[in-house]
Amino acid sequence: MSAKEPVRLLILETSLNRAEELIVLLRTSGHATRAYQVKNEADLNTKLSQQNWDLLLGIKETSDLKLQRVIEIIKEHEKDVPTIMIADNQDLKSITEGLKIGALDVVLDDDPERFKLVIQRELNNLTNRRRCRRAEKEVREIDRRNQLLLVNSTVAVSYVHEGMHIYTNGAYGKLFGYEDPDDFIGIPIIDLIATEDQEKFKSFLKSLDTGGSQEAENTETEELSCLTSDNSKILSTLTLSPATYDGEYCTQIIFKPTVEDPALDARRQELSSLDTVTGLYNRTFFVEKLDLAVDQAREGKQLWVLFYISVDKFASIRTASGISNADLVLANIAAAIRQEVDENHIMARFGDDVFTILYKGSDKKAASVLAEQIAGKIEHQLIEITGKAIQVTLSIGLSLISENSPTSEEIISRAHKAGTLIDGGNGFQFHVLKTAQPDAKKKDASSDKIKQLVLAAIDDKLFKLLFQPIINLHGDEDEQYEVLLRLLDKENNELGPAQFLDSAETVGMLEKIDRWVILQSIKMLSSQRAKGNKTRLFINITYKSMADDSFLPWMSVALKAARLPSDAIIFQIHENDATTYIKHATKFIKGLSELHCKTSINHFGCSLNPLNLLQHLTTDYVKLDDSFAQLIEGNKDKQQELVQLVTSLQSNGVLTAISGVESPLVMSTLWEAGINYIQGFYISPPMESMDYDFSSEDL
Repeated sequence: MSAKEPVRLLILETSLNRAEELIVLLRTSGHATRAYQVKNEADLNTKLSQQNWDLLLGIKETSDLKLQRVIEIIKEHEKDVPTIMIADNQDLKSITEGLKIGALDVVLDDDPERFKLVIQRELNNLTNRRRCRRAEKEVREIDRRNQLLLVNSTVAVSYVHEGMHIYTNGAYGKLFGYEDPDDFIGIPIIDLIATEDQEKFKSFLKSLDTGGSQEAENTETEELSCLTSDNSKILSTLTLSPATYDGEYCTQIIFKPTVEDPALDARRQELSSLDTVTGLYNRTFFVEKLDLAVDQAREGKQLWVLFYISVDKFASIRTASGISNADLVLANIAAAIRQEVDENHIMARFGDDVFTILYKGSDKKAASVLAEQIAGKIEHQLIEITGKAIQVTLSIGLSLISENSPTSEEIISRAHKAGTLIDGGNGFQFHVLKTAQPDAKKKDASSDKIKQLVLAAIDDKLFKLLFQPIINLHGDEDEQYEVLLRLLDKENNELGPAQFLDSAETVGMLEKIDRWVILQSIKMLSSQRAKGNKTRLFINITYKSMADDSFLPWMSVALKAARLPSDAIIFQIHENDATTYIKHATKFIKGLSELHCKTSINHFGCSLNPLNLLQHLTTDYVKLDDSFAQLIEGNKDKQQELVQLVTSLQSNGVLTAISGVESPLVMSTLWEAGINYIQGFYISPPMESMDYDFSSEDL
């Protein structure tokens, strides 16, 4: 399971509130959810028949269903759903009882930290099991396709073990004049080689190591004279490579009569692997080499580093110079980078404004030096296009390819993400693998150190506001930003809300922080509107302010003092808070409506019954959780889930937004789904000022 995918969760629990608490627990561990609370046996059977599930959390029994029976039903459906039992506080005997009935683990109700660790472990184990099943299926499919290709191939192919044929295809028999491939049974491969070349062939065959090593590039080629069934000679190029046939290690031999100019054939293959604009290798060729590199790294034979090189603000460059001239810019960049990269490494144009390098070696320091040289060279180079001098900078993300590396796609994603984390672009950064623990995002958020930072943050000016654009997907040039809060530590590192809000709550600072954010946002918004911009801000509010009766009067005075219209700010509350504190949320949103202020529910769609929330709350916007934007490209089920949710929301008269948009590949799906607004790193990373060009059409 990808870290971006929501956890499909079944819950066996009597209390609805407790079920929601479990969902919140997963969210604080970094997992979005699509959850369902099981009612009875028939209900469970229906849900298991409808779709696959990732996890089941349950108490020992409810009034309608026992956990033991739940586990039995899952087995009857032959589903792989890890089951974790929740035991009463301090009831150690329940651990043994839960394991006996088939739960994979038992957690005590009063031990949330162990609960998170167990959940993460079981999700990781589930991911590995699914990968194994997919790999087994793919191997079977590959074997089937390979067999079909061999049968229908016009290339003469045979498999040889200890010098004897164990398989030949039809083209092989035709080449040597045998009507039936079975005629080769019992014929040694040496008998097909002309006498004068037999010693050469024996040496050639020995040069290939078939001792169980299956290296994709471990092939040998030689030109030899061969004999047909009527003793006619054919000059052929033989290609030998290690292989398996029916599970047995052997040698694959391909005979190709020498009729073409080898140099011409090699040139034709080379041209098919090149990008026409830059002369670099193209994406298809690079991905093939990356796959081979991953295989070599996993076998411990060769380590690599992937460079993911993005041209900063390329959309603006293309708008300023035009599409054809933008290609000239890319060609100039490619030529400059290629001068820094020696032949040991493979460089390609991976995407529209993205270059990649497969750096041979695992020396991170040397790779960093090269990245710094590339970024520095491009920064100080002016590109002359139609009389204009264009300055370009690069963001370079790097990811190590080692024996523990995941798939090629994930390695590319890691390098890409590392590049997006470069503040302002024009630099390089290695991907840092985070410790796989549920609370990794918090970085010990309950520590005294962070508590002290929070307490001193306002007076010592340790808080910082960032602004991320929210774009109207249907063309209106609405200027909208979400206000994002960061806390600076003593080393000037930025901490996100997930890392310090728990500490802020512990020391009683949530309400004070909310008001500081609002006042600073109002001040900056007033300055922005004074320039003639009709900018609006989405400002997040914690549950403490939502439940504070003095907040609305205070906020009304603050808006009037700043002479801002009431709809200039959209107050945004988290779905978890709205669900947990439904009475306060209802009163709060009603009060804002009376003041003609607009509201939004953030991270929507992860609770048990998200649409039921709108029966109690009348909100203007709903911003879907970023998990809905992930992995929808090419996934019909996820697309349909998104379309159904958006349709239901819009039938309730609310505007829909979605965060977490990181790729252009999802844009058509979001458009077709009817989403009103989009937000994410594909549009823009969070910025320190509100200067995004909303008139740009290059999405």
